[in-house]
Amino acid sequence: MFENIDELIEVNLKLLYTSKSQFMMRINFKDEFGFNLKNSKVFAEILDEKGLVVLDQDQGFRCDLTDFGKQIYESGGWIVYLRTVESFANFKTIVKVDSQVKKMERSFLKKVMVAGIIIVVLCFFITLLTVELFKTS
Repeated sequence: MFENIDELIEVNLKLLYTSKSQFMMRINFKDEFGFNLKNSKVFAEILDEKGLVVLDQDQGFRCDLTDFGKQIYESGGWIVYLRTVESFANFKTIVKVDSQVKKMERSFLKKVMVAGIIIVVLCFFITLLTVELFKTS
């Protein structure tokens, strides 16, 4: 529906934050060029789903900025927030891969230890057999 949703959120988050009472009527949402936004109802619902605004329950025209929306704006805006969340998701993936590698290393070490024990036991039995063979001859 909105190709540039992140830019639209950025623009309107700023408008909401800088407005006198930190609320707007959804028909006053702007696009990136400053024109009134078409499909403002859908856009307001998107902002509501993301937790940035609270829509008026009666008619859905008034949009109040939430504390989460204020924090996002004060921390640099929506685009900065998305980059932070994305980098955190990448970090979580790296940590997950790292823990999987450690599990594989532990599994490999266990296999090596079991193989070493088996080799020691086999060497012991071969030594016993060799000693028995030399005793009989």
